[in-house]
Amino acid sequence: MVEFQSLGIREDLARALASFGFEGPTEIQRRTVPALLDRSDAFVSSSTGTGKTFGYLVPLLQLAPGETRKPFALVVAPTHELAVQVEKELDRLAAAAGIRADTVLLIGSAQARRQAERLRKGGSFVIGTPGRVRDLLAARELDLSELSFLVLDEADRLFEKEALAETADILDALPEACCRVLVSATLPDRVRDKAAPWFRAPEALVLDNSEVLRENIDHWVFHSSSRRKIDFLRRFESAVRPKRCLVFASSNAQIFNILRKLEYLEFPTAELRAQGDKEWRKQALDDFREGRVRYLVTSDLGARGMDVKGIDYVLCMDLPEEPTVYMHRAGRTGRAGERGVSVLVADIVELKRASKVAVRYGFSFQCRILEGGEVHEIDPENFFALAEEEEADRAVKPPLEAKRFSDMEGRRPRGRLSPSGGVPAGARSRKPRAGSPALRQETRRPDGPSGAAETGPGRGHRPSQGRRGAPGASGPAGPGKSRPDGRRDGRRKRSG
Repeated sequence: MVEFQSLGIREDLARALASFGFEGPTEIQRRTVPALLDRSDAFVSSSTGTGKTFGYLVPLLQLAPGETRKPFALVVAPTHELAVQVEKELDRLAAAAGIRADTVLLIGSAQARRQAERLRKGGSFVIGTPGRVRDLLAARELDLSELSFLVLDEADRLFEKEALAETADILDALPEACCRVLVSATLPDRVRDKAAPWFRAPEALVLDNSEVLRENIDHWVFHSSSRRKIDFLRRFESAVRPKRCLVFASSNAQIFNILRKLEYLEFPTAELRAQGDKEWRKQALDDFREGRVRYLVTSDLGARGMDVKGIDYVLCMDLPEEPTVYMHRAGRTGRAGERGVSVLVADIVELKRASKVAVRYGFSFQCRILEGGEVHEIDPENFFALAEEEEADRAVKPPLEAKRFSDMEGRRPRGRLSPSGGVPAGARSRKPRAGSPALRQETRRPDGPSGAAETGPGRGHRPSQGRRGAPGASGPAGPGKSRPDGRRDGRRKRSG
């Protein structure tokens, strides 16, 4: 507790932090707390799970004037889940310290009218998503004229294209004296450049964000072709049986397929997607947090700000194009000093990109295979050799559905496809059936001296005999007319 007080933290708040089991402040808290107590603008960045949220909540609670009808501090978060989580942490910290903190939560999918009514009653702390905050600002229901602090949490998301206009409108509405704080686990230069016009000589409180990735998290990589990734889940469950596993996928289609597979296998599973109903999303997260389900399948919505204790495995069913997204995914495990495992299931293309991600953040992927119902380590050389062999083997095999169809029909030859052109081995000498494209191709006759075959619009290839006179004849023979050899044209005039 003495270490917290040495940062300028009041005794009641220091005691509250100690009651949560914190032995002392983290490095990012050592830097952030004094800067915000001095009301300095700041860029705050460190690895996930290093205590950034308490790093800004403690100064806000300490400096808050008590009851006020206008907001003292506004925290903006990119997702409903993160906004709700910040509100809960603020209420928990205030209760432990014996401080009254009136909070107002402003998120989409809830009734704006009721939120406006809550704002009219007053509240020191407003926490919300950018869209709803801007809407209530535009409706003049949210008054920021006396705001002392603005915190943009997971700010790199708030400065992306889809949220930039809303974030800019909020920043434009701030009073001049308001302290601005930008918080994120990843803070690339492009985000700083976009934010710079609204900040006044901000302190750069930035730590190496890859330390936790190296120290607290093991990174496993398995090879699987794209078509077999869903089946990998069954084998992974059998070999590992995680206590609490967060499964990431980039597309809604892949999430649907994963859920269908897990439900078929009767694994305890929940789903978290941006398009889902707010109550369903809350229920899914609560079920996962409280252990009623062991698997939570999510998009990258769950990669930001989700703080669930005891996640022993993060399972990435693909490698995101943006390397920072992998870092956020992996950071859901190995939090607050615990250890965890981040598992990447990658095809051959993703494996080549994975090495670049590892080099960028200073960790290494440990090559693994599933064999005999267990996880085995394998040296990289053999791992990549097996991966390339499997990919090459699958490239020349017919799809499973085609093979089953072949077995049912009993007509098509079995075996692998030849590397040259996709014709099954042993099938080249088969005589084409009458009416097949190959037979029609062979029976065409040249049209005149040029040897060009005649094909009419909407017709298949047809023998040219009988359609024109023999080479050297004076002109074409029409329907029903005599040919030079004295025979009638073989074509019949169609009725109708």
